[in-house]
Amino acid sequence: MEYLLTLQVPGSLMRHLDEIAGIEQRVSVALRGLGTVDGHEAVSGETNIVILTPRPMEVFERLRGIPEGWELVPSLKAAFRKGGGEDLEVLDPEGPHRFRVGW
Repeated sequence: MEYLLTLQVPGSLMRHLDEIAGIEQRVSVALRGLGTVDGHEAVSGETNIVILTPRPMEVFERLRGIPEGWELVPSLKAAFRKGGGEDLEVLDPEGPHRFRVGW
């Protein structure tokens, strides 16, 4: 089953397109076959990096472990949903919880 995993970081960290491209590249390398980066979008002062994956929780844990210079980890937020689904599951280092979003 395919999931849509969104990594949400404050827009202030994403000042230049080349910074976004660099982060996407690091995420792609870290995925090592667990999924694919499907692009990004900047909205409301935040940047969302979108990943398609069958194992969103494993991807999130792997990304939290990226070494050297992964400056986003302290502010990284992530959520995933089944393709076409409405329920989001927010991933939090303290543990996952659910909330509903009206699309």
